[in-house]
Amino acid sequence: MNRKKFGFIHFISAVLFALLLTGCGSESTGSSEEQQFKFRITSGIPSLHPWHIGMFEPWVEQIEAESEGAISFDVFVGGELVPFGNEYDALRGGTVDMAFTIAGLYDPQRFPYTEVVQLPLLESNSTIASTAMYNLMNSDEVLKDGKTYYEIEFADKGIVAFPNPLTDPYVFGTKDVEFNRVEDFTRDIRLRSSSRITEILIDNLNATAITMPATDAYDSLSRNALDGLFYEIPGWNVFGYDELLTYAIDGIYFGHGTTHTGMTEETWNRIPEEYQEMIKKATDENIFAAAEYQQSLEEEAREIFIGNGGRFVHFNDLDPGVQEHFNHAFVQTWFDWIENLENEGHAGKKMAILWRDAILDAGGKVPQEIIDIE
Repeated sequence: MNRKKFGFIHFISAVLFALLLTGCGSESTGSSEEQQFKFRITSGIPSLHPWHIGMFEPWVEQIEAESEGAISFDVFVGGELVPFGNEYDALRGGTVDMAFTIAGLYDPQRFPYTEVVQLPLLESNSTIASTAMYNLMNSDEVLKDGKTYYEIEFADKGIVAFPNPLTDPYVFGTKDVEFNRVEDFTRDIRLRSSSRITEILIDNLNATAITMPATDAYDSLSRNALDGLFYEIPGWNVFGYDELLTYAIDGIYFGHGTTHTGMTEETWNRIPEEYQEMIKKATDENIFAAAEYQQSLEEEAREIFIGNGGRFVHFNDLDPGVQEHFNHAFVQTWFDWIENLENEGHAGKKMAILWRDAILDAGGKVPQEIIDIE
């Protein structure tokens, strides 16, 4: 082959490769006044999840409508493009432009503070917890080294993030296992863990933690590889848990689930300011309506669970020894988590206080021992 022909082939190959790279990220066309943006956005949860119906769909629709189509989205749900929990790496690697479900709970090495939402509470709901997270994200209170929670968890990692509604409180459900005596808590009981906090709690309950995403728990329950889990009631029928769980304890709350919507700073900086304001506005105007939507699903979800043969037992009706066992585990979990973070060089106590105060200000309740932390 002569050199001219060889060089021409390499030139064409380089052009095609450049065109391929251009198509991998967000697309923008037109002048600055009529620029069009099409973003590829991933979600780790299925389209029937309350987050998707209550928050993500309205968010997309509002932005596309208010921008008159200048911003549009290709939405990939259920982890079909990026597995749930891998969103941060996908954003940094350019696989997607945005993510609805940046899952800090599954990545505590990068996001050590976000798992605070899984600390157990005496009283809460999606609106209370979502209000607490919204205020925390916008707080200017210093957490460590002169930086806020938002700056440490997101800005320092090159991420622009927005709060999603938190789930309803996690409730304890099991398959063919009941807790009538303290002795019923044994290491043979295998419970799904979603974070280091849940692992601590399960250990304090004298059971065995098995870490896995919510999307994997149905299979483990069906194979009897798992005896129970902590999860929000409105999400039980989304993942099919209501078909397998038989027993649940009501009236105590095992924290909340959370994710964040976000993108890299590079992507954010490419968006004109007027469209940035639309994105912020869509978050502010949908987050609390989405929280209320989740809460509205709880009664129906309870009825489905009971209709499938499930049984709720209220915390106050448990054996006093079992109640005390739970109360001790609750309080100890807060202190163990604080100690673990402090040992890792993080501001564990300060973070716990920030979250406690945010929950209390939003109308929630925590154990007295936690109120007394100074």
